[in-house]
Amino acid sequence: MFSRLVAGLILFLACGRSAQLPLSYFRGEPLRIGNQVQLLADDYIVEDRWKLTREVGKVMKHMRNPVLVPDKPWEGATPGAPAVLYDAQFHKFRMWYVCFSLSNYFSKKGPSYYTAYAESEDGFVWTKPRLEGFPFEEYERTNIVGAGGPGKRFSSTDVMFNPDQSDPARRFVMVYLGSLGVDRAYSADGIHWRAAGRPLFKYHSDFPNHLLWVPELQLWYAYVRPSIRPTGMGLLPEGLRHTGRRLALSTSADLEHWSTPRTVMYPDERDEPDFDNVRVFRRHGVFFALYAWMFSEHGHSETETHIATSRDGISWERTWDRKPLIARGPEGAYDHGQAAPGSSAPIEVGEEELIYYYASPSSQGEWFRESGVAVCRIRKDRYIGQWAGDQTGYLLTRQFVLEGNRLVLNCSSVPRNYHQESDGIRVEIIQAPDFKTRETTWETAVPGFTLKDCDRIVTDNPAHTVTWNGKSDLSPLKGKAVYLRFQMKKAGLFAFQVRQE
Repeated sequence: MFSRLVAGLILFLACGRSAQLPLSYFRGEPLRIGNQVQLLADDYIVEDRWKLTREVGKVMKHMRNPVLVPDKPWEGATPGAPAVLYDAQFHKFRMWYVCFSLSNYFSKKGPSYYTAYAESEDGFVWTKPRLEGFPFEEYERTNIVGAGGPGKRFSSTDVMFNPDQSDPARRFVMVYLGSLGVDRAYSADGIHWRAAGRPLFKYHSDFPNHLLWVPELQLWYAYVRPSIRPTGMGLLPEGLRHTGRRLALSTSADLEHWSTPRTVMYPDERDEPDFDNVRVFRRHGVFFALYAWMFSEHGHSETETHIATSRDGISWERTWDRKPLIARGPEGAYDHGQAAPGSSAPIEVGEEELIYYYASPSSQGEWFRESGVAVCRIRKDRYIGQWAGDQTGYLLTRQFVLEGNRLVLNCSSVPRNYHQESDGIRVEIIQAPDFKTRETTWETAVPGFTLKDCDRIVTDNPAHTVTWNGKSDLSPLKGKAVYLRFQMKKAGLFAFQVRQE
């Protein structure tokens, strides 16, 4: 009990710091951002902006999707909920995906949901090894690594590397939906799994339940569906509806004692009323949620993937236009019915990230649908950006202490035909007015680092070094409190970083 109280206090105090700007900033102290990448997916680091909009990034669907389909007699028709990791020890991409048996679902003669394993050299071409010692039904060797038993389930599987690598037998952590609730298992090789002993949560959270280790809080976050619903546990008068399709959070300091799950994200007036699958991950201190927007009232339970951001994993926001990150394909496409997020975070590969998702030409309302696993690519850290159109826009960062000698941008500023000299991006470094001595009223641009001095940025580059009159060295300004002002036209800005090189 004491450990749970302490964990709750830590969470309360820490979220007060991380979810909002520190009070010291409004008392005149600049931020300390060091050399961390500053994502512009939200307005945390933004003091003000003019004529800019936040827009979701562009993904590129693999031309040979789907990359994994049911082709084994024991798989059933629905491989989905892919959890994918790149294992540096194996030098392979590794996938755990869920299969579904319609006959077992009704007959209870075997597990209705069960987990299979696949691997790949490049993340696009996958093989399903027939493993010794893994029989399933009448087949002696299969790739089924988690099955439960007759009438049971082993589904909604999420696999992650254990942050604590001190025990080789617990190199991998799996969270899955079992017969008694949300269960946990460990493995040394990702194939042989040992159950933890008791469920994390003893209720049916039909969801890609998953864990996230938050090191600065020394806490585990568990993202599940809520155990209490606005309509109660009954059915809505309008028909058979799963009213628990929301995102809830529980916390633990020891993986054994968990707080009551509290709802942290649910649809607002601009959303469809159901958030189906949700997967939370972090990039550079920002929490991202890939969530499936389900068309239950304006369709037949089709889904597509949207994205939300948070600074604490609790308070979430989305872009105003609600455009999807991974949209459904056109009629007849492999993902026309379902384009739902998988059970794992995107995987960084060079200057890109791979996002695996569940794809089907049919909606969830069709029992005999076939589905598969698809993959798309996105440029690194380009989930949401600040964009300027045909009118010149501006972005002013918050004041921070400059602690490096190079300014690097993740930006896309390739103008269209008939571009003008005003297109692209320029940056200037400014100092705040001196409110202590009252000698100045307005900000002043640092000589040599003004908009006129900045070399115009026309590029599509996740790591472009800014130069002023051909020079990039910021050493003379190191340790000073500054703002950055970006002037943009027909351009997008995703992140900036002050590097020490």
